[in-house]
Amino acid sequence: MTALTLIVIVALTSLGAYVIATRGMGLRRPELRGALLETLDYLGLAVIFLVGNFALGLVVILGLRALTHRFVTVYVLNDATLAVLSLLQALVLHCWRTRSR
Repeated sequence: MTALTLIVIVALTSLGAYVIATRGMGLRRPELRGALLETLDYLGLAVIFLVGNFALGLVVILGLRALTHRFVTVYVLNDATLAVLSLLQALVLHCWRTRSR
């Protein structure tokens, strides 16, 4: 039930944003497809950064364990902050790439 509630909330806010964007802000409906494709491009970059950050973090943690003979937990990588920071990295790269075209 919780997942359905979240889906309904996101669907309603998306519909509201669509109405405001098309009627209030004058955005054109046909451009939505391009925006969705650009969003997928951005999310793909975010996934690449997330996997890279996770892999590098794992290597660093295992390296610290081997070099210092002290236990360093890998649970530090299981934090939502890593995903948020990966999204920010992807946003910066995406904007930089867009401005460089």
